[in-house]
Amino acid sequence: VFSQTVEYALRAVVHLASEAPAGRTTDQIAEATRVPRAYLSKVLQSLGRAGIVHSQRGLGGGMTLTKTSDEITILQVANAVEP
Repeated sequence: VFSQTVEYALRAVVHLASEAPAGRTTDQIAEATRVPRAYLSKVLQSLGRAGIVHSQRGLGGGMTLTKTSDEITILQVANAVEP
């Protein structure tokens, strides 16, 4: 059983994997995954600190995965948001 935070993180990672290699904004991810934007921002920050996602500011920027989807495990995502 996963906590809500882990579930939100997994939703975000799955969405980014499905849209790769294109970057997605926090608003786009929140809308697609039905996760509250403010909560998602905190989740994405944790994923960024863990090296799972990368954020690029500016035109054409957004959040992207740092690895391919088959290189990321559920355990890595869970540990990133709930160490």
